[in-house]
Amino acid sequence: MRAFVLDGYGATADHVRLAEIADPAPGLEDVLIEIHAASLNPIDFKIVHGDLKRVSKYRLPRPFGFDASGIVLSTGARAIRFKPGDAVYVRASRETIGTFAEKIALPEKLVAPKPAAISYTEAAALPLVGLTTLQGFARVKARAGQRILIHAGAGGIGTFAIQYARHLGLHVTTTTSSKNVDFVKSLGADRVIAYDRENYLEAGGGYDIVYDTLGGAFTVDAFKIVKRGGAVISLSGPPDRDFARREGAGWLVRAAVWFMSRKVYAASAEAGASYCWFFTEPSGDQLREIAELVDRGAIKPVIDREFAFEQLPAALTYLEAGRARGKVVLRVK
Repeated sequence: MRAFVLDGYGATADHVRLAEIADPAPGLEDVLIEIHAASLNPIDFKIVHGDLKRVSKYRLPRPFGFDASGIVLSTGARAIRFKPGDAVYVRASRETIGTFAEKIALPEKLVAPKPAAISYTEAAALPLVGLTTLQGFARVKARAGQRILIHAGAGGIGTFAIQYARHLGLHVTTTTSSKNVDFVKSLGADRVIAYDRENYLEAGGGYDIVYDTLGGAFTVDAFKIVKRGGAVISLSGPPDRDFARREGAGWLVRAAVWFMSRKVYAASAEAGASYCWFFTEPSGDQLREIAELVDRGAIKPVIDREFAFEQLPAALTYLEAGRARGKVVLRVK
């Protein structure tokens, strides 16, 4: 089969190539999926650049990519949830990445039936952004009536998070450029701060939750606008201090995490608010929950642009430029 493989770390043009590799063989509890569409996420180009090689160590060359939708071709002897011909979607684990390919074999517990109301392309846009948001909101016990600020509301994560927060009954404020104000309002944002016209730090605070999708100074600054007892969920800030313990890391990594996160924890202590950072975990059960929301009309996928399968390097470059409104998706079949 054809698959894009990563053969080193650095520039996409130098280390991402299309190759012919052996078809995967499903294990006893696996399903073999013929991939129809795969979506891109920032973690993909971070892996290419080597940003995560201290955390996720891969033997190269290898296929990569997390999100996909497609058709079940066959199942392992102990896989009982699916049968050949089922339409499914999935988010691979860090250990099983490889969705930028024509086929993939994955544990059936990671897989869920594709939402019936949408296409394969739309379904592929959902897994990572959906699971990240569900798991992040669960960690901080998000509930109806709370006020949340979601950064970058027009991005892949933001477009899902706005809709999910509204589904839960939160009051949603988001940041975006002025050209996207009407767009994010159409997704359910109650208030929109156009960052090219207004400084969000001067637009009031007292948020129960700040959903930091940007990192850098935005992570520390989140504690200036979150209320005491509130929480900052960060996807791009430094690891929290439980991360090294959860990963079973040695003292050197623990020391590095402590040093990287010192400013965030100082801001957290001063604000009296908690800091939440995590790796998204794959979950077929949670994907079923998302599919139900999609089929009920509570969530709709947002796709900025589709690329042909052979155009993955160009698609990664486009995503990394940071101007996509919603998700970037590959048409594999």
